[in-house]
Amino acid sequence: MLYPPGSGFLAVYLLTENQDFPLSWPNGIFLTICSLGFFVSREIELPTIQPGKSIALIILGMGAYFLYLYYIGVEDVISALKNVDLRLFSAAFIMALFGVFCDAVAWQVIAHKFDFRVPIWDMFLIYMSCIFMNNLIPSGSFAGETARIYFLEKLDGGSRIDQSSATVAATRIITAIPFFFGTVIGLAYLYIATDAPLWVLATCSIITFVLLLLNAAFIGICFADDWLERIIFTLIDYLEKFFHIDIDRLQCSGIMSRFHESMKMLAEHKRTVLISTFFAVAGWMSMILVAAIIFRSMGLSVPLRALFAVYAVMIFLQMLPLFLPGGVGLVDIVMSTLFATIGVPMSSSVAATILIRLIQLWLLTALGGLATAYLVKKINHKAGLSISQNSVAKGF
Repeated sequence: MLYPPGSGFLAVYLLTENQDFPLSWPNGIFLTICSLGFFVSREIELPTIQPGKSIALIILGMGAYFLYLYYIGVEDVISALKNVDLRLFSAAFIMALFGVFCDAVAWQVIAHKFDFRVPIWDMFLIYMSCIFMNNLIPSGSFAGETARIYFLEKLDGGSRIDQSSATVAATRIITAIPFFFGTVIGLAYLYIATDAPLWVLATCSIITFVLLLLNAAFIGICFADDWLERIIFTLIDYLEKFFHIDIDRLQCSGIMSRFHESMKMLAEHKRTVLISTFFAVAGWMSMILVAAIIFRSMGLSVPLRALFAVYAVMIFLQMLPLFLPGGVGLVDIVMSTLFATIGVPMSSSVAATILIRLIQLWLLTALGGLATAYLVKKINHKAGLSISQNSVAKGF
């Protein structure tokens, strides 16, 4: 799982068909802060990918990172990379895929309660597509969540925006549980067992506190009726004022009401929540173990508790709607620096970061792109349509 749990879900991209707006929407996609998505148009659409812009931003981030490597010493990093055990590197890649699979199972357990009957293989591919969207479209994971809802509805054959959104919201809350507790454990380890600089301790402490507040607010929005309505109706006021459009508030209210009912119904199924949480923990641990195996492939041993803290910072940075796809460059530099502060030699820290990001960013994103193409093709085939304006996400 490469996107931050419990964050970023309160936005859904909706296809806008109204061409009379005084301002044009970016790529025909409109960003709202409503997870259940009131319909300005008929259905959710996949976010548009701009290859030229993404490539340019990747080059920018990589350029900054290469300058960082030059400052650190490229020769030492290359020397550390030459000692990597390729068998363990392959094991780390398999572990990364296993982590995504566990996240997909955690989601499928929830989706079954809402009668979504999508095979686990397709759920896995949807999660891979989510990674692809999140890493190519810097949007604080909004793009990936939109893809999850879109593909779930299309593959299931129904159009239940309130329930599909509830499954995604529930898994965001559930996957936040191991992440938060792991962050606390990692922070405690840094305070007690390491000589980490004060700025590292302060940064990790602030991130832990911010994540706690964000998840508490997210849970409140999902379960408290008035919180979400206030946000959505305030947004509607601005939309109607600036774009001179009329939005059906009654329809929005109905969708929000059904969304809350779905969330409350799910909360009553404790066994389902426990099973989903088990797989969410397995997925989170798999993500951490990728880093542990990479260090082992280099002949180094780093305590898991220290990795908890480093990953908390990394995921927090990826949670932010930064302009760099996948946080490329920035996240890499921060990870290398944090690994060095917990006692890993700088050259080994940089080498390990390169390998970890090769797996968890580049390889998973590439496979996610293939998964997205496959899913879109499958949807078109299922509908008995050729590629057309109505069946394929614009710009994909």
